[in-house]
Amino acid sequence: MKIVVAGGGYAGMSCLMDLASRLPQAHRTLVDPGEHHLQLTRLHEALNNGIEPYRIPFARLGDRYGFKHRRGRPKLGTDALAEATRRGRLSLPDGEIPFDVLVVAVGARPRPRPRQREWLGLADLRRRDGRKIVEEMAALPGRSWVTVVGGGATGLQYLFELKDALRRAGARCSLRLVDSGDRLLPRLPEAFHDYLARRMEQGGIRYLRQTRLVSVDDDGLNVTEPNGRQRSLKSARGLVFAGLRGNPELLETNASGQVMAGGASLNNVFAAGDCSHYAGKGLNGASAQAAVRKGRHVSAAIQRLDQGRSLPVYNARELGFFLSMGTLDGIGWLGTPRGIVTGVAAFAVREAIEARYELFLAGVDTFQVF
Repeated sequence: MKIVVAGGGYAGMSCLMDLASRLPQAHRTLVDPGEHHLQLTRLHEALNNGIEPYRIPFARLGDRYGFKHRRGRPKLGTDALAEATRRGRLSLPDGEIPFDVLVVAVGARPRPRPRQREWLGLADLRRRDGRKIVEEMAALPGRSWVTVVGGGATGLQYLFELKDALRRAGARCSLRLVDSGDRLLPRLPEAFHDYLARRMEQGGIRYLRQTRLVSVDDDGLNVTEPNGRQRSLKSARGLVFAGLRGNPELLETNASGQVMAGGASLNNVFAAGDCSHYAGKGLNGASAQAAVRKGRHVSAAIQRLDQGRSLPVYNARELGFFLSMGTLDGIGWLGTPRGIVTGVAAFAVREAIEARYELFLAGVDTFQVF
């Protein structure tokens, strides 16, 4: 069997790593335009530790898990997938790859950030050494502002990590958060907002809620305040987290993860990760947790397809949510959103979750029991 997995993020890698034990004789190929798997859930820590600890060469993982890596960014919309299925080949700029089963696990791309050099977005942070960014901010004169735009989970983790990194660097600049929402993490209990807002106040971070970014210029940013008036805010540097955009398009699947096209399922094409929306009640959020579990689900489905058995139905539920807030601090829930954990305890739980995935990358399957 020839299996091609497009996308080397959490979904694609968890699928390939699980396939190594389920179908070790299958010919497995990863297609990804980059050379590294990035641990995106830890990437904010690069502000203190540099980026190298959080990226692992696909070549090394391929040697460990028995797959080949080809660089490329194929077309993966439903029309292109239907055509690839008909031909049994995936087209790349440098040639075609034959497949018996194709897994689309391309995730999502960050939305563009302002063009000004002093403003960085998530795409920049995936490439640059975070310590260099902190050094540049620490060299700013006193009374300079550094602004984080976006109070989602990613923006908040970078905000608190940056606070710690600037403190360690002896920086004199001030830090602020600009967020368009009425409260932080509105889909979670209000206790999350209260804890985060209190920690920002204690850390000297200025929090501007219901404040929407309009534009950025050489002096700073222009925002709309809660009363509707526009205002200019001085800011020497900024990080903008404008959310993610689908890549390439959201793929609807049946309850087993097979891609739907024209009202019918493509029997040998599966989707996993942020690019997919599964039918049924299983976890569909754009999160590493959902990506890992969808990737492993697809691996099990491919094994059953190879055996001529009925495919499993995806029914994973969310087990918890944890947010890093810098050194020895965090907040999250385990089991139920009402079971909130904060401080050092939350930090420890999150470290255990990250360690579980890192052991998986190292060759120890820690996900046998979900």
